[in-house]
Amino acid sequence: MKSGILGPDQGFKILVNGVDRTFRDQKAAAYDAALVLKKRSPQDTVQIMDLYEMTTVTMKEDGRTD
Repeated sequence: MKSGILGPDQGFKILVNGVDRTFRDQKAAAYDAALVLKKRSPQDTVQIMDLYEMTTVTMKEDGRTD
């Protein structure tokens, strides 16, 4: 990321009920956005996908992840 432009395998996708809703380039911003979405719609499944590590975590209403 020397040029300041993210590659296709960098950043974080936020999924709501399995649908790609938004993208964040920083981990803290992704977690904050996911928490806002989860608090707004607690019945929805909100997940954060790390595009570099190819891992996904689910946001809980209290801000914890699993």
